[in-house]
Amino acid sequence: MKNNAKSRSRVCAVTGALLLVLTLAAAAAASTFTAPKKLADYLYYMEYSDYAVDLTTGEEVKTGFACSAVRNGNFYGRNLDLDYSDVPEFVIKVAAKESEGRFASIGLAAILTLKSNGVDKVSEAQWLAMPNLTFDGINENGVAMNCNVAPAIDMDFATLLSTNYGKPRIHAVAVVRYVLDHAKSAAHGVELLKNMDIYGGYGTWGLHWMLSDAKETYIIECIDGELVARNDTENIMTNFYVNYAPDTAYARHIAKAGQKVVGKVYEGFPILTPHACGVERYAILREHYAEGGKSAEGMAHLMERVKYTKAYEADTMPFWYTEYNEGALTIANTPMDFKAAMQYGFDTYKLHDRNIQPNNFWHTWHTSVYDLANKTLRLVIQEDYSKHYDFKLD
Repeated sequence: MKNNAKSRSRVCAVTGALLLVLTLAAAAAASTFTAPKKLADYLYYMEYSDYAVDLTTGEEVKTGFACSAVRNGNFYGRNLDLDYSDVPEFVIKVAAKESEGRFASIGLAAILTLKSNGVDKVSEAQWLAMPNLTFDGINENGVAMNCNVAPAIDMDFATLLSTNYGKPRIHAVAVVRYVLDHAKSAAHGVELLKNMDIYGGYGTWGLHWMLSDAKETYIIECIDGELVARNDTENIMTNFYVNYAPDTAYARHIAKAGQKVVGKVYEGFPILTPHACGVERYAILREHYAEGGKSAEGMAHLMERVKYTKAYEADTMPFWYTEYNEGALTIANTPMDFKAAMQYGFDTYKLHDRNIQPNNFWHTWHTSVYDLANKTLRLVIQEDYSKHYDFKLD
């Protein structure tokens, strides 16, 4: 009996020790990020001391978004436009990690399959991986970056396959996080990406990026299997390729004669491929560009001018025809061709129902305004420009 008791005692001790080890391991893993702190409906805040790097992030993402971005002086603004749903967003602050050459950063991310009432159901693995889904942010060096979609359907097939065969592979969705982690400057960020093999997009769309620091801004795009980066653009990016064939005879003709888009001529406009989206938003940002360089408030107001629900307002001037480019509609169509598509958008918008999937209307999930000099973020969510949230990267 005594021997059995001792045996049971040893088993209990071993079991207890094992449970303690497992508990401590779980606690250590969990300690790499803080619990989500709710700031508002559909908005949370988290801090990461470390995360699980995954350069293939995005392979399972099968949705799309619109978005606008502009940089003027110290201020960098972006709208993230997605369907009207109850997916929450997270302001995430990621700590520096010197051993991996990682700089501290702050930005916006989301688990795109998550519902607002399911935050407590997210697995630890999903939390650890979420920083890979960073849409926009700024690092401690004042390097800011965001991604928008671009119509890869208009490009050569190589656009979504590879930019630098034989180099380390990175999915387009993970590019923002990779650059924020490692870039000392905007130019350095470009060099980092030139040494990677970028593939994939966001669903059937490709991605392009705006990348800035206090000195310059680049528009970066994957075109016909090559990474193209220019720092001589208008510092505006919506949802068409800014770098596409800039030196062709056709592009030079467009620059002189102007390009006709559903009945309106845009002079001196970047060359547009058939499924170009966000042409009107680009024109509005260009027209009012000056106000974005005055202050964070000015940049927020500039981005409010192109909040996405304006696409469903019949009195929007100019009317946003190029938001209706699904199916057979392209920028070459006449305005009459868009009548049914626009009416459907109007009718869906009036319902204001977050549960209509997948044929929902889109709106601006968030407006981010980054101060490149002070490394701060001013955030507006769900198109409520009457209030904002301020964050600083210490």
